[in-house]
Amino acid sequence: MRFASFALIAMLAACAESGDGTDGTTEAAGAPLIGVDGSTDQADRSCNVVLRSLARESSGLSYVTAGSSWIWGGDIEISTAAAGEGLVPSVMFRMAPSGAWTKVTATATAVAPTPGFARFTFAISAGLPGPGWSGTSLSNAKIEVVPFIAMSEGGRLFDHNRNASDFANYTLTNPDLAIGNDATVCAAAAGPTNAQLVFDASFHQHRDGVLAPGGQVTIVYDTARLTTCRNSQAGHPLWDITAHVEFSPGGQRRDASVRDSSPTIAVPSDARGVTVWFENTAIPGCQAWDSNNGANYYFAALAAPQWIGNTKSLITRDASDPCDGGSSANGGFAFDDWARQRAAVSNLCFEVYQPGLTDHDDPSLWQQLDAQLHYRFVGATTSAWQTSPVNLDRRTGNNARYAINWRGIDPLRSYHCPDVAPTLSQQPDGARASINVEYYVSVNGSEVRPEPGAAFSGTFSDFAANGWRDGNCAPSN
Repeated sequence: MRFASFALIAMLAACAESGDGTDGTTEAAGAPLIGVDGSTDQADRSCNVVLRSLARESSGLSYVTAGSSWIWGGDIEISTAAAGEGLVPSVMFRMAPSGAWTKVTATATAVAPTPGFARFTFAISAGLPGPGWSGTSLSNAKIEVVPFIAMSEGGRLFDHNRNASDFANYTLTNPDLAIGNDATVCAAAAGPTNAQLVFDASFHQHRDGVLAPGGQVTIVYDTARLTTCRNSQAGHPLWDITAHVEFSPGGQRRDASVRDSSPTIAVPSDARGVTVWFENTAIPGCQAWDSNNGANYYFAALAAPQWIGNTKSLITRDASDPCDGGSSANGGFAFDDWARQRAAVSNLCFEVYQPGLTDHDDPSLWQQLDAQLHYRFVGATTSAWQTSPVNLDRRTGNNARYAINWRGIDPLRSYHCPDVAPTLSQQPDGARASINVEYYVSVNGSEVRPEPGAAFSGTFSDFAANGWRDGNCAPSN
């Protein structure tokens, strides 16, 4: 499976019996298993499959039925990487705690998905509550729902993006018997030209990714921040929360609902910042605001710097400066047991120039430049790219200088199991273990690589014999 790497967990659950669904594609299903690799079952916490919402379908006057049961309609999304492998999501459901599991296969929909995802819909009804149920029975009803994708290796990947516990499933309970959308879960991916503006339930807000002119911005809003207006009728919400988004200096205005989704909005090419506030309304006439007490929420756009360079590694025992000297990144670096034990400085350094920003002292400079190290270790298979922020070291002349210590990502550091299997070799001083790393740096989304699409490299090494690793790390590590 190419599209993600997952935590490996061991858990088994009991088997279940067959049932019928609503679309003719149902079949008998075993209870969900949490296994150890793609050929069995595993939990997804990397947003490859996620339930967006599930609720009873309504005609406007009453809930729609199939036989004696109401029909529940749901939306489920899988990552575009998973969709690119031809995978299709399914859903298992049952009446808890001991009903038979039934499986339905979702179908693709033309409704616009969350950026970075493919969207599917599904319906369930067989054996579920309906209009003939008593009030007491409905108050005690519990429906378990388990979204998953069947992997090409034969295993299943179960949605645990909201439910962290290996034993927790989605549960529909009285009075709504529904799963609402949670905009903070598996939102549109942030990146070099894509930002998320996140407004969480604790009334904190922050930016992920780069708010770049000409890029995109996704508004991720937890509706628990605004709960004043919540009217509904026959299962239909008569309320909404609208994000008002205004870009400066051009004054371009966009309004979008954040009640059931996280809208993604194009950032104008001339934007240098964005102001956001939220309005909660309901029929008839209810209105409330989330506007930072009238000041609104402002986020500065981050433009790519004019120049990034002087990228080098300095690994030395004696140095009066964390970056002076060192070797060009083009020549690679070697971080061995000597460096691990004796080097006083072991930094990756680079400099950035942006006229009007880096050429004068500014205590807020660190907020204006989003510097990151992107790296991955190379073993039997290439692991996924990881990202680490790089701290501002100081201003040197007209440039801002950044430094990050290689010790922080050293895969062979003490009391740590490496992420990939080391390569073993025989050297004059004994058997050695080594792990190669590929890396590049970015500032406000502008990348520094040896050439387009390529990466710099380096090697971490140590004596192969290590008592702690031998006793605590799995053989594959």
